[in-house]
Amino acid sequence: MKIVLVMLNNLQSYIFDNIQHLINHNNNDITVITDKKFNTLFENISVNIINIEDLIPEYINAVSNTNNSFRNGFWLLASYRFIAMYEYMKQHNIKNIIHIENDVLIYKNIDTINLHNMNKLLLTMDSRNRCIPGIMFIPNYEILKKCLDKFNPKLNDMENFSRCYYGLCDYIDTLPIFLEHNVNDDAKMVTKNFKYYNCIFDAAAIGQYLGGIDPRNNPGDTIGFVNETCIINYSKYNFIWKNKDGLKYPYIIINNNEVPIINLHIHCKDLKKFV
Repeated sequence: MKIVLVMLNNLQSYIFDNIQHLINHNNNDITVITDKKFNTLFENISVNIINIEDLIPEYINAVSNTNNSFRNGFWLLASYRFIAMYEYMKQHNIKNIIHIENDVLIYKNIDTINLHNMNKLLLTMDSRNRCIPGIMFIPNYEILKKCLDKFNPKLNDMENFSRCYYGLCDYIDTLPIFLEHNVNDDAKMVTKNFKYYNCIFDAAAIGQYLGGIDPRNNPGDTIGFVNETCIINYSKYNFIWKNKDGLKYPYIIINNNEVPIINLHIHCKDLKKFV
């Protein structure tokens, strides 16, 4: 299955650690949508580069007024990446992609994950009102377009995908961030599909707890950070790493069971600590 990353306008150097990590786990079908100005940085890396300017000619105008805004258009570009992926999938007739944010590490060959429904857009919710689109399965551009058509430009992508999900859309479902047993009613919607995987996905809170948050938000030592919005408090659980074939894999201990974690959202951006 194809993995798609997007890096627009601003260099996120940790993307190169992420790509190498993907390759180490035998994920070799990797596409990066990015600006032409970054092309030379990928010359010796085994990825497929798609230039955003070729996909969307008006992209230059879209970002021209962002350079003096918060982190050079951080929130605008976070949502704009989905327009980029829509155009990529439509123009290149691409189906069934996994999209990850550039600070999200996957600890498996993605082709070994049997997704429970490949006819729906699958995403991680960490509360009743928030989606963290750090890892997402997109079956086709038509379904992605349905979501984009519902986007409110005044809201960020986390809020917009949440609105889509709670709009009773029959084309969106959730990836489990915890076991579905022994959770309250509010947590059932973020855990309901655990039975299909017997492992969990990290929306953001696990990576934040293990590695801390983005130092641009808080320059101090934030390891052990508890996400105040996430419906699961991961500080109540222990985490271990297991080594196999020179690679390490994360697990959470729940009821004395070692539950594999498919991905970690490394909010602190120091991916090297977790590869």
